[in-house]
Amino acid sequence: MRILQLLLLLALAYIAWRLLKRALAPPREPEPPREPEPPRFEPTARCARCGTHVPAVELEAGVCARCRAAPG
Repeated sequence: MRILQLLLLLALAYIAWRLLKRALAPPREPEPPREPEPPRFEPTARCARCGTHVPAVELEAGVCARCRAAPG
């Protein structure tokens, strides 16, 4: 029973030490607000053959790579 009381006393002392350490610590300076990143927008366009929307840079003469590779 004495060991349980000793463990409880040690736990309370540790908690009190942590609270005291936090109370006496110098306050942290707030971080400056960061500017939000602009949304990454990639323009899309519709393939002339299949009608699928793909990034505009992937189109060649209005046709997507999958339609260019397909026979016919």
